Amino acid sequence: MPLSLTEESYLNVSLSQRPPCRPDGRNHLQFRPIDAAAGILPTTNGSARIRLDDGGECIVGVKAEVIAVSRGSEVISVEVDCDIVGLPANSPLQNLLCATLETAIKNSLPLRLLRITNKYRYKIFVDGIILDHVSHPLTLFSMTTYLALLDTRLPRLAPDSAGRDNDDKDDIGIPQFSSDWDDADRLCQNWSPPLVQLGIIVGKNVFVDATGEEAEVSDGGLLTVWHDGRVVGLRVVKTRDSSKQVFSVSSISNAVEVLANASRDIEKALKGIITY
Repeated sequence: MPLSLTEESYLNVSLSQRPPCRPDGRNHLQFRPIDAAAGILPTTNGSARIRLDDGGECIVGVKAEVIAVSRGSEVISVEVDCDIVGLPANSPLQNLLCATLETAIKNSLPLRLLRITNKYRYKIFVDGIILDHVSHPLTLFSMTTYLALLDTRLPRLAPDSAGRDNDDKDDIGIPQFSSDWDDADRLCQNWSPPLVQLGIIVGKNVFVDATGEEAEVSDGGLLTVWHDGRVVGLRVVKTRDSSKQVFSVSSISNAVEVLANASRDIEKALKGIITY
């Protein structure tokens, strides 16, 4: 149910104060409680589920497929797809989520981690479903994808071919892999996936994990991509029809700093779930 003009004005004033006053008592950097689990889908290379305190829930599965490539190809093959229950396929929100995550992963994933031989390479498929969401689902989908990628394993080559050099491996045709799943390599053993965060701006304040009501009264939002301990991309997004499209340099700088601190905390928490 949309807010009345009185409720909207009251909430906007509360969030604009210094320090701000959020309806649920959280500070601007505080997330609501979440329930996270990894390795929930046995038929995938990696999977995760995250439930939010407001009822939002997302499940992501990661699969790796062996594909043939031309010699010398530098293309990183990653496909991200996400269904949002209650929305039609190819909705603007679905396209935003898929395009944002796919671009972020492609730009950060080293080609060497997908290479099997000179002729064969892994292609990564990230498939998600958002079962329910009250607030904007981008952060939820990103966190679940991040955890699923941390959980992803890629099987090693079978012992009879693992010791060959690259030219000899090409002669064996389609690669044969070890059946020992416990011996598989973690995709993220030497790589940290990107983490996408969406923060809202109200006056001079920036908030993470905004509720639907908070987003409804915000001036706009800022999307950041966190990778390797720093923000590597950002974009201003509309959180409502009347959202601003232009912010001052100081507002953007403040938002980037807040979202960087939040991303650092989320990264630490999610990595603590996976046991290497």
